[in-house]
Amino acid sequence: MQKSSKSIRVLVTAVNGDLGQALVKALRLSTKQIVCYGCDMNGAGIGDAFVDHFCVVPGATEAIYIETLDRLCNSLAVHAVIPGSEPEINVLSQLGRPPKLPSGIPVVCQEAGWIEVYGDKLASMQALLGKVDLVPFADGTDAGAVEDVIGRSGFPLVVKERQSSGSRSLRIVHNRQSLEATLAEVESPFVQAFIDDDGGEFSAGIFSDAGTIHTIAFRRKLGPVGCSWYAENSADDEVLLYVLNIARETLATGSINIQVRKSSEGVRLLEINPRFSSLVAVRAACGFRDAEWSLELALGSSSIEVPSSYRDIRFHRFFGEMVDFGNGFGRISEWDPQMMEGF
Repeated sequence: MQKSSKSIRVLVTAVNGDLGQALVKALRLSTKQIVCYGCDMNGAGIGDAFVDHFCVVPGATEAIYIETLDRLCNSLAVHAVIPGSEPEINVLSQLGRPPKLPSGIPVVCQEAGWIEVYGDKLASMQALLGKVDLVPFADGTDAGAVEDVIGRSGFPLVVKERQSSGSRSLRIVHNRQSLEATLAEVESPFVQAFIDDDGGEFSAGIFSDAGTIHTIAFRRKLGPVGCSWYAENSADDEVLLYVLNIARETLATGSINIQVRKSSEGVRLLEINPRFSSLVAVRAACGFRDAEWSLELALGSSSIEVPSSYRDIRFHRFFGEMVDFGNGFGRISEWDPQMMEGF
């Protein structure tokens, strides 16, 4: 793969996490010469093994976070910053329309107003009500609304934090006693009828540029840490049409992630994530390079080339290890999986 000679310097945040590392992997597959710098609030992780230069920064909620990040970006002469954690996205998204650091460096994320609606499970469902098929849902703090959901769908029910992502905060309750206990434990509960997965669970990547929407769907299975463990891209027309309709209604610009299940009653929405998903590197590998396209969009490109088809791919996550003998984290090659010749 021939790369262009002119480099683009990017700072990816939260590179100790799975999303930050997936973003770096996705950008490494670009045909453009992208230099990836990284930062994280924790200096004890392995994020520095993925990037060309690594720095520790304050947490997103600290008062000096934006000033520190802006100063770092200027010292590295980066062209854009891509936040890899939701706390950072929530803070940086508020820096204008579109978001930019005080020095004018673009931030690759959705705007705060969009996140306020579609980053909130209850608000997003309310915004889409009557526009796409949804299962019954309720604000978990509204006893009457919860009773209505029980009356319409019965048990089991799903309880989630309104503004969390992934499956780690998801709880399935099978009776009133369990529901009452869970609602008391969850700070801002969202209640949703359980959606069966007779036809599978899907994670859909969406990229939108000036009203043109591009979609790709992966049928996936979740793993022990709450993210996609196995996935393969899918041409299921019902799923693709459903997520396309949602994308049209949200008017998002750039990249978002939509999670659905194809139930016995049809495709239904699980939730919208107002960010890249951890499958962003897998999408890039099969040709859906939404991290790169979103970067180009933020940098003002007027000609983003999106292919009409994508390479078929199967993905399987696994636990791997890195070790540090005093010169930084790296792999022990003998521990790597055996690869087929010519892969």
